Amino acid sequence: MAAEQPPSTGTETDDTAPARGRAFARLVGAAPWGYALAATALVVYASVAGDLPEPWWRVLVVTAGTVAVVVSLAVRRMPACFAAAALLVSAHLALLPTGRATDTGPSAWLPSLLDAATGLALCVILVVIMRQRFGPATRHDVVDGFAILIGSSIVTWTVFTNPLSGDHPMSTAAAVVHTADIPIGLLLLMLVAHLAFADAVDHRVIVHNRTMTFVVAAAVANVAASVISGLELVGRLDGHPIDTTLRAAAVMLLCAGIVHRDAPDAVRPATGMAEQRHNATARVVTMTIGLIAPVGALAVVARTSRLDDVVRAGGTVLLMATLALRLSMAVRDQAITRDTLLHRISRDELTGLPTRSRFVEYVSAQLEVTWRSERCPTIIQLNLDRFKNINDSLGHFDANRVLVAVAQRLSTTAETFGGFVARAGGDDFVVVDCSTATSDDARHHVEMIRQALAQPITIDESTVFVTASIGVATTPRNRTISSEELMRRADIATHRAKHDGRNRTAFFDDSMQAHLAQRMDIEHALHGAIGRQEMRLYHQPIVDIVTGRVSGFETLMRWQRTDGSLVPPGDFIPVAEETGIICELGAWALNDALRELRLWIDSGIVPPTTTMSVNVSPRQIADPDFADTVREALDRSGISPHLLWLEMTESMMLEEPERAELTLHQIRSMGVRLALDDFGTGFSSLSLLQQFPIHRIKIDRAFVQGIAEHGNDRSLVRTIIAMAQSMGLDLVAEGVETVHQLRTLRDLGCDKAQGYLISRPVPPDAIRSTMIALDELQSLSLFGPSDRVDAFHSPEPLPVGQPAAPAFRPTAHPIGGLGSRPISLPYR
Repeated sequence: MAAEQPPSTGTETDDTAPARGRAFARLVGAAPWGYALAATALVVYASVAGDLPEPWWRVLVVTAGTVAVVVSLAVRRMPACFAAAALLVSAHLALLPTGRATDTGPSAWLPSLLDAATGLALCVILVVIMRQRFGPATRHDVVDGFAILIGSSIVTWTVFTNPLSGDHPMSTAAAVVHTADIPIGLLLLMLVAHLAFADAVDHRVIVHNRTMTFVVAAAVANVAASVISGLELVGRLDGHPIDTTLRAAAVMLLCAGIVHRDAPDAVRPATGMAEQRHNATARVVTMTIGLIAPVGALAVVARTSRLDDVVRAGGTVLLMATLALRLSMAVRDQAITRDTLLHRISRDELTGLPTRSRFVEYVSAQLEVTWRSERCPTIIQLNLDRFKNINDSLGHFDANRVLVAVAQRLSTTAETFGGFVARAGGDDFVVVDCSTATSDDARHHVEMIRQALAQPITIDESTVFVTASIGVATTPRNRTISSEELMRRADIATHRAKHDGRNRTAFFDDSMQAHLAQRMDIEHALHGAIGRQEMRLYHQPIVDIVTGRVSGFETLMRWQRTDGSLVPPGDFIPVAEETGIICELGAWALNDALRELRLWIDSGIVPPTTTMSVNVSPRQIADPDFADTVREALDRSGISPHLLWLEMTESMMLEEPERAELTLHQIRSMGVRLALDDFGTGFSSLSLLQQFPIHRIKIDRAFVQGIAEHGNDRSLVRTIIAMAQSMGLDLVAEGVETVHQLRTLRDLGCDKAQGYLISRPVPPDAIRSTMIALDELQSLSLFGPSDRVDAFHSPEPLPVGQPAAPAFRPTAHPIGGLGSRPISLPYR
């Protein structure tokens, strides 16, 4: 007895279902190539055997159409028009009799009518598909299609229809019916090509979409079959089933395109620019062929009858009228395009205001009009302050709404005094005021604009306050100025307003021009200053207030040009910051300062524990390679990382806090120590001490200068010192210039100090003599716990800015000629 089978669990179905699905998918995927192979086989067989195998080729055509209908509806989920196309062409071809091309009797009318009707039906299906993809047909599409139909009809009449009606026992109506499928086939080919290439960025699309490749091939085969059939009718080809074979191949290729997996993409609504569908090159080629082909046929083929003359003349007139209409449409479109471009050039798309180029033209015209009058046209340029913050917080769309609101307010305000407003670009606006006669008029109008901008702007649920830096330039009395020069002056004044702190108004004067020229000279000279060895490093000692010993030096940068002139740091440091040259200068200063410290230690000039403080700029902190620059400088010099202090101001950490925090933690991990310079001058110093790895704070000179005379400054410094001690931070007081200041700092518990009382910044070759002079200070009562001040020969504190007695200066001091105190900048 056979063993009992275990009950079925349904696992077989679960396992085999996916496999069957994959097999079916592979079968459907291979179907297009099977169709293409069948089409090739039909053409080869007919070429060799001279006939088609009856009735097998008809069965093949019907089967191909049926499978295409099933796949398009059930698998591809495509519109029913594709299934209708497959069913129509397969059924039509299966019912056609063979040998009909040579049959000139009335019995041939029905197949020819079917050919024409099938072609027209396919044209309608293609129009539906194109409407689905691109929307309604434009008048260009209609006129182009009509021109192709007329031109191909003229060629068909001249080459095929007229010879049939004249040389054969066939009526003219019968000849027209027999040859009607030729122009219809050409129209069908044009529609297919337009669909294939209409939204193509380049011609590679037809390679990527195999469905369109098959459909184009099918249209070409159908046109070839129609032409061959016409040539057989006029007796220029012997009877051969090649036309029927090509029609069968066309059916196969069309079905292959329908069942291909790329078919859904061929009917999916197009994305991208609508203008891409109107390919200029394709249209020019289409119209050229539509004109040359009929003209060539009329010129080559001789006239045969009165009817031939009428048809030729009528067709030519109709074709010329169509081409003239198409040409007028092209000219009109070109004019519209030109007007649109001119409008875009002269009008800003976002705000609707005139553009800068239109504004310059207007200003030039107004300067010509007013040069004999008492009026002095004035340009008011506005740059919105910190608009990037608005863009980042609200987003690009809402930020554009803010610009539109600003433009409307400027336009409304300018109308009150006859001003002309334009958008110069980005967040820059310009107003020309031609009614001003004095500077007071200009100031009054600027104040009106400022008051208009001061009102809050509501964007959805957000309220935005906008301020602007305003530059004003007035036409000089001599009138010898161009519009571009006047705008340049307004731009210079705007930059001055931004430099002065934003939300300000600056009126152009000649000093600004001189300042700009000086700035440009500095900017150009900074390039290559290191290579020309014009940059110098000076070092100011930092001493321990209790012991009087030098604990380290702060490096300060100086620039002595080749002509011997000294450029103050306040002149070249901001320029270096803006141009990015500061990164190069900072890297040089870091390497050179550590190299010199290595030399002093090795020479025994300073103790091995002496530190070096180097200032860094915001651009360096924002540089992702800055940590590598520091590491490389330490490796080259051989200086221990804990001897290097990097000093920075709190402003640089507020600009890009995430970037700064990452960079500073990388530097801290090396062992380098960080100092917060100018402490107490900002609003967020306490939060910075918590967020960033700070080890030292430097009390700003502004508090140190009033510490001896003003109780508020003394109380503030006492608070800073107590806070730093509780947090375990090192303390350095900057700008110590009097004995009383030093004594007060010592009594309050400050650790270290630097300033003119102790030493001015000195060059590297004066470090030895400076150290000798500072060693002498250790024995005096200036340092240590004693409060005696006998050594200073004065019971009163020295005046601010006056150095201590000569006994406390370095014996060799080569920089006395600098003549200016260091200022509070990254490289002072």
